[in-house]
Amino acid sequence: MSLTEILAEIPKLSFAERQELVRRAIEIEDHDLTAEEKAILDERLEEFRRNPNSGIPAEQLKGEISRLETAMI
Repeated sequence: MSLTEILAEIPKLSFAERQELVRRAIEIEDHDLTAEEKAILDERLEEFRRNPNSGIPAEQLKGEISRLETAMI
C-alpha cells in the first residue's frame, strides 16, 4: 500500500482509530528530547510556576479539542 493510499484511508477511520494511529506514530518516533526542547519545556514550566492561573486545566483542553474534532467530522 502506498503512502498516498494510506493517507486517503485516514479520514475513513473513527475518532478512536485515529487516536490509536497517532499514539502508535508517537511511540515509533519516541526519542529523547534535544537540549533545545528541554530548554523550551523548562522555560514554559518556570513561566507556569510564576503565573499558575495563566493556563487551563488539561480536562478543559481535552474537552475543547474533542468538540473541535467532532465539529470537523
